[in-house]
Amino acid sequence: MNLQTVLAPIVDISQWFFRNVMEPLGNTFSIICIIGAFGGIYLWISMQKRFTAEAKKNGTII
Repeated sequence: MNLQTVLAPIVDISQWFFRNVMEPLGNTFSIICIIGAFGGIYLWISMQKRFTAEAKKNGTII
């Protein structure tokens, strides 16, 4: 068993995925990733605001 026998199936699966899934999606996947990133940033900032307010209330803010 050599490295080629391990990597060949990974290459085949990757090529199949990109030809049959990613190409038909076009830019949709990129748009979904960008929207998800903005959603994550919004969630992070809102949680940080809550944590900061709680820390100020408890007097534990640094």
